[in-house]
Amino acid sequence: MKTLRMLIAFTACSCAVWAQADAHRGSISGSIVDPNQAVIPGVKVVASNQNTGLVRETVSNDAGQYRFAALDAGLYTVKATAEGFAEFTARDVVLAVGSSVQLNLNVSLEATVQSIEVGATIIQVQETNSSQIVDQTAIRDLPINGRRFQDFATLSPMVQADSRTRGQLSFAGQRGINSNVMIDGSDYNEPFFGGIRGGERSIFAFTVPQSAIQEFQVVSSGYAPEYGRSTGGILNTVTRSGANDYHGDLFYQLRHKELGLKNPLNQQSLETQHQYGGGIGGPIKRDKLFFFGAFEQQFADFPRLVRFAALDQITNVTPDIAPAYNYYKSLEGPFAQTNDVAAALGRVDYQFDNGSRLTGRYNYSRNEAQNAVTTGTSLNPQTNTALSNNGTEGNNTHTVLGQYTSILSPTTVNDLRVQFSREARPRSSNSEQVNVTTTIGQFGTRNFLPTDANNSRFQIADSLSMQKGRHSLKIGFDYSYIDVFQTFGFNQFGLFSIGGSDVARHLRILSGVSGNRFDDSLVVFRRQIGNLTLGTTAQQLAFFAQDNWRVTDRFTLNYGLRWEGQFNPEPESNNDFLVQNVRNFAYPLGTTDPTKIRDQFDQWAPRVGFAWNPMGDNKTVIRAQTGFYYAQSPVILYA
Repeated sequence: MKTLRMLIAFTACSCAVWAQADAHRGSISGSIVDPNQAVIPGVKVVASNQNTGLVRETVSNDAGQYRFAALDAGLYTVKATAEGFAEFTARDVVLAVGSSVQLNLNVSLEATVQSIEVGATIIQVQETNSSQIVDQTAIRDLPINGRRFQDFATLSPMVQADSRTRGQLSFAGQRGINSNVMIDGSDYNEPFFGGIRGGERSIFAFTVPQSAIQEFQVVSSGYAPEYGRSTGGILNTVTRSGANDYHGDLFYQLRHKELGLKNPLNQQSLETQHQYGGGIGGPIKRDKLFFFGAFEQQFADFPRLVRFAALDQITNVTPDIAPAYNYYKSLEGPFAQTNDVAAALGRVDYQFDNGSRLTGRYNYSRNEAQNAVTTGTSLNPQTNTALSNNGTEGNNTHTVLGQYTSILSPTTVNDLRVQFSREARPRSSNSEQVNVTTTIGQFGTRNFLPTDANNSRFQIADSLSMQKGRHSLKIGFDYSYIDVFQTFGFNQFGLFSIGGSDVARHLRILSGVSGNRFDDSLVVFRRQIGNLTLGTTAQQLAFFAQDNWRVTDRFTLNYGLRWEGQFNPEPESNNDFLVQNVRNFAYPLGTTDPTKIRDQFDQWAPRVGFAWNPMGDNKTVIRAQTGFYYAQSPVILYA
């Protein structure tokens, strides 16, 4: 599947709209002028992170412009000094993930020191996208059931949970698999089915401790060429790091079934859910080496009920149907569905004297949900699936990330990221023998159980940022090698079923009234045979170049080009009969060769937009953007 979207957006606002500036990082830039509004070149500008002590230096160029690229989100102090001018200091400059803060400095000729307190977020007057920040305060203080950080994205008006894909994020009504989730600048998507890595199969389990999330940016439109593999939107997330001061949290949350009302069947409608954990970070060596770690555990039991509603059609249980009727009634009753989760994250950061930074991170999660293949809800806990036809959902993830941000010069920064991730999704059946399935007259196991879906991803990405006059240039690439292995088959242990909708007749056949019950023409047997395994690979590659051109202090033009390619797997073609029939079939647009899957190399994505501050007062910004966007193709489409 290749999905294309051309987006045109036009907005006018008087509130903070954040920018997509440096991926999971941010930037601080601006112009330096004297009291006569003449630009001043050669001014030394220093940006200091108030939490970690990171210090970055640059010098304003001939156009009086300065820029700090690839800064971590946090609070900064910006100081400007030049011979013959007063020192200028801006404190508490708030830099959010993916944002580009414009901080213009008006220095004085007087000898007195100038100082301002910024404190609040600054409206973005250079960037063209539409986005929203969910910061640490919201993540820490807002109530949330399940502690999945991505659920906070629904605070954005363009985002909702996609009910078709069990809770994946839908941007502007698009399917959840068309979104792109990134953590610390690297891919956090499951390549086989699509959507966020881990957890979606098992009734919304978390895979990253919420205590480990610093903040994230929800980008719903107009994102820069640096970002791709999405026609919906981007969830741009950063994890917490240590700082010069120790910080942490501990929590315990309890949702108890006794707090819920009973439904008409006298079954409790709410679960018993225990969640606990916390995180801690701090210095190993002040201003140099930091650590952060977090752990979270969940134990949850959901009361559910098996009930065969089709039996309500039987008003008189006659002897010829009693054996089968009583057997089905014996399978009805309550059962417990579980959702047990554990997740851990550890991170270490090292800062070099020149402002370069090295980061290492490991993330692990484990999820087991018994009787969760067929689920009810707290409002309707009833299911018509026998317990023997249910199964256990499992998920295990491992992610290792390394990142090196190097300061090549005061105006040139390189950001290198390397990631390896592995995910296993076992789905087991409660029974591997022929038992009742979902309806009256069906015997077998869950038709798609058991199954395994394992995948791994190796990713390397690099970007180079440069400041040239009024141009902020950025080029880079992103490469992923994906390996998948799956075991899957329908009715692997066989399925007996009786056709039609006459429940009484089904019960008579099952009770043996008709003699040899399998002589009845309504009774059929199904079983898939052959090779049930798939092992294949895919590769994703992208290059981009973009420019943020500050044409005037009031008008900024953003433009760039992205190319994406996907190397698709080669299909197995050992069924000559099927291959020849497909080759000879007359499709409306011509013939096709089932032995070949065409690679996707024609995904060119030009993008352009502008931001205009018409009054020059930074209170009203008019933005517009247009571009081409492509979504990644899940490997399951080629399985």
